[in-house]
Amino acid sequence: MVAVISCSHFPDDERIYHREISALHEKNYVIKYFTLSDLKTNLSQPGIDHKNYDLSKVTSDEYLECVEKDLIKEPPKVVHIHEPELFPVAIKMKKLFNTKIVYDVHEDYISMIDTFSRLTWPLKTIKIKYWKYKEKQFLKYVDEIFIASPTIVNSDFASQGFNPILLENFPLKKFIEKVDFNSKIKNSIIYHGNLGPERGISDLIKAISIVVSEIPNANLSIYGSYRISSYKDELMQLIKSLELKKNITINDHIEHKDIWRYLRKYEIGVIPFRNNSLTSINTPTKLFEYMACGCKIVSASLKPVLRYDIKGADFFNAGDINGLAKSIITSLKSKKLDSLNYNQNKILNTYCWELSKSKITEVYEKIIK
Repeated sequence: MVAVISCSHFPDDERIYHREISALHEKNYVIKYFTLSDLKTNLSQPGIDHKNYDLSKVTSDEYLECVEKDLIKEPPKVVHIHEPELFPVAIKMKKLFNTKIVYDVHEDYISMIDTFSRLTWPLKTIKIKYWKYKEKQFLKYVDEIFIASPTIVNSDFASQGFNPILLENFPLKKFIEKVDFNSKIKNSIIYHGNLGPERGISDLIKAISIVVSEIPNANLSIYGSYRISSYKDELMQLIKSLELKKNITINDHIEHKDIWRYLRKYEIGVIPFRNNSLTSINTPTKLFEYMACGCKIVSASLKPVLRYDIKGADFFNAGDINGLAKSIITSLKSKKLDSLNYNQNKILNTYCWELSKSKITEVYEKIIK
């Protein structure tokens, strides 16, 4: 039995569930999948036992205790964790049962601390050093490391004898359909994902106020969940003050399997990120999803985006609201069918999960002997 554990991702997370768990399931691994989320869903099926603990009723510490008790009753051969908060559970399984540990690193946590922490120097530096120390201690127990982006370093895996396996968050082909460009909503823009100041969402709203002065029926739909609950009120007040209620809607998070039919409707997929430690390292998964769905791409000119072969994208300097507005206007007025078809074919032939998924099963075959 394999235990896949997450404590901060939605149960239907595209990387954890749709890519990795599905790849293991295809190879007939028996999986226990633990999540902590207020999204009430059960993803159990033959071979996958999903246990979701309600975030509104269970604290993180209580969740870890429940997972630990469950695993002690039925020890797994592999514990596959997706967040640092799960270090203690993984270590206990290693000590008690010599369980193999797979550490799946979605983010560069050093850059997350630098971006999100309100601490000032030298306290922030001390926090980063302590984080590196904790991870180095944990790595003594780890058997394999997966990383979502080649730029993720954290406490420097290579210096500790690891050669992390790169599993980028490329789309699955099963979600990709031939695009009917005539069916797209006229002058439509979409953003989906995390909603936080570092993502440039308020910049995007301000840019739309400029866009509608030239293209009055331009419309922006935002889908996602808030990293900071108070940010919702800030955005809604901004929309009201700019008189954009007719042009902008903010919607709740949509399950990954459903987001594709929304993306296909929109002309532009936007990445309005500001330039910070996090966005300068982590690759936005939405880039590939926009390409797959035939969206024109308007994006901040950030290194993680520029690494990929994309045609017809309109770039702007991160944080430049006028530049963002100009790029959206240029993109809405342009016809880029050849580029959009090129981008979708690039996903189907190069940037797709199917070309990478054998890596995860090869690792499992190696560590389970």
